[in-house]
Amino acid sequence: MRFAANLLVVSDSPENRIEPCLTEAGYLCTRLSFLEMFEQDFGDQTFDLILIDGDHNFAHVDVKKIAEVAAANKFATLVVGPADIRCKIQTISPGYCDLELLCRVGSLVRLENMEQELARRIRTIETYGADISTVTAPEPEIGDANILIVGNKTVVLGNILLRLDTKTNIHICKNPENALEDLRSRNFDAVILSGVGHGDSNLRLNYDIRADTRLYNLPVLMVLENSENREAAYIHGASDIIMHETEMDALVNRIGLQIQQYRYRFAIQRLFKIAKLHPVADGPTNLYSSGFMRAHLPVMFDDHARQRKVLSVASLKITNLDAINETYGFPSGDQLLRQIGSAVSNLVRGEDFCCRYQTGHFLIALPGTREKEALIALNRIQGVVRNTDFSIANREIAVRANTAVGLAEVHSEDCIEGVIARGFLREDSDGKAA
Repeated sequence: MRFAANLLVVSDSPENRIEPCLTEAGYLCTRLSFLEMFEQDFGDQTFDLILIDGDHNFAHVDVKKIAEVAAANKFATLVVGPADIRCKIQTISPGYCDLELLCRVGSLVRLENMEQELARRIRTIETYGADISTVTAPEPEIGDANILIVGNKTVVLGNILLRLDTKTNIHICKNPENALEDLRSRNFDAVILSGVGHGDSNLRLNYDIRADTRLYNLPVLMVLENSENREAAYIHGASDIIMHETEMDALVNRIGLQIQQYRYRFAIQRLFKIAKLHPVADGPTNLYSSGFMRAHLPVMFDDHARQRKVLSVASLKITNLDAINETYGFPSGDQLLRQIGSAVSNLVRGEDFCCRYQTGHFLIALPGTREKEALIALNRIQGVVRNTDFSIANREIAVRANTAVGLAEVHSEDCIEGVIARGFLREDSDGKAA
């Protein structure tokens, strides 16, 4: 059986609330007591993440010392429960909701997936003779990141500014109604929403950001004054949250993790732009070519099989492409494919691999993602594609794309054609004919 990630839970209680939540979400959890952990090699690299259960530390082991060792050795670690941690490590405070735990764990696991995919894609591109020496893994420091802060409460705003790096480029928008225009007018690395605002205006803003294709992957951190809003923030699309006053010292770590993910996304995109000088890109879709896919996907299959990690592959096929070509000409069909390729690449995560499989047939490989979660992403992509009016040159009429979709988890010894054939779940041609 494969899992989303392999987690080590350090806890002196078999009744801890960490394991049930994460196990249900598809993670493999191994529990060791605090004393047992020190009897083994600390930070065993077979684990993707170490969770320290500060609520059940009956041996009274110094959690701060554990956190410092983990940070020094660059082990991905999350301290759960009461902890006065000031080193560069992720924490989650008492009173957290399950969504908060899942999102914090998911962010740390995703960062590792992005690191692995960047390295894996570099190796594949190098086989084409491309010089991609200028593409490197992003630094974990926030540095000169561009951050938009939305809110008008002086005390909250002051506490946020107090903790951000002095090199950070800060822009302030006091009215949430103007924030979308600000976000669309320039490039930001993250947005911080201070509080839920009057009439939940910041929750609505959060939802609007996630509904915008261009802003969909933008990190959003919500600074909350009421703990009752924790779950609502995640439901509306927050990347992470932080409680005002009690957790403000963790602000840089939390926003830094999200910004690092965002920068990995751009590093992977930059890699593609450099590699386009070589035969790795498909002209009509502006995604990776079918040939590159056949070189890269088997490596992804092997890596995930070796790590016992789940990998899902989604298919999106434009079923009325032939009709559009016959009616409006092949240049119009190519324009449609380019627009769909752009929409798909904006809607997937940084670590996801998008490519052309055949004419009008797109593939998306989602690392560390079960079919259940991948289906949510596929439905979102299909919904955008199906409900978008695509323009074509020299034609007043817009066209709609009809689609057939498929999705399957990769099994051992799977070939590309096998997982695609198994994955076609349904055919959907209910959109308007062109």
